[in-house]
Amino acid sequence: MSYEIEQLLNKHGVKPTPQRAVIAEYLMSTMSHPTADEVFQAVENKLPVSLSRATVYNTLNTLVEKGVIREVVTEAGKARYDANISDHHHFVDLETGQVMDVPLEEIGNLPIIQPKFMDGSFEVQNFQITFFGKRK
Repeated sequence: MSYEIEQLLNKHGVKPTPQRAVIAEYLMSTMSHPTADEVFQAVENKLPVSLSRATVYNTLNTLVEKGVIREVVTEAGKARYDANISDHHHFVDLETGQVMDVPLEEIGNLPIIQPKFMDGSFEVQNFQITFFGKRK
């Protein structure tokens, strides 16, 4: 377990187990926005003990809950995971399925619009925009 990953997990209140560390390390090393199954495939043989899918799913949920990573939904029922927790948006290439980060400065500042639903009892605190398209 690298010192940096251990410190990152500790900073977010996540106990740095070998399983959590190997999953976090993989996510920090990729820009591909992998699904849980892709994370599992990438890390399943990186530990001397077996790693179950349930452990990967539970770890991903914990890392999202604690703010170590963010969950990105690019299509119904399919979550992807992003270690870039800075404010940014995403672009999904409809031909390849590739998910790319879109820095805020590339689209300018957008105001947070307070939707008028649910009798006004909710306040929008954050939002993400996902653009969908393909290469010209």
